[in-house]
Amino acid sequence: MLKITLEVLKMSIYELRIYTLYVGKLNDAKDIYLNYGWPAIKKYEKNLVKYFIGDIGALNQIIHIWQFEDDNKRREIWNKIYSDGDFIKFATKFRPLVMKQENKLMTAAPWTP
Repeated sequence: MLKITLEVLKMSIYELRIYTLYVGKLNDAKDIYLNYGWPAIKKYEKNLVKYFIGDIGALNQIIHIWQFEDDNKRREIWNKIYSDGDFIKFATKFRPLVMKQENKLMTAAPWTP
């Protein structure tokens, strides 16, 4: 019989967000993130694991991973972000560069460190 510990029950969830940009728009996206995106998002960086820029096999992509206590906390944080005027200013500049967006919710495998 599998023993479930309290730690497993309180497992964090991770959100993987992938923005695939139109070809040739990555440098524009970097400028928008540096000038508008990061100043708006850094208010919430305690939940941010890391941002990445796609390289081989993931060209024209901006990828980021977020960590939350649970889905309720995830929704609470995103509601705050989406109602933040600085974030909306960034999003209106960034969204026209996005061809496709993918979001995935994940939990850590039980054998991960």
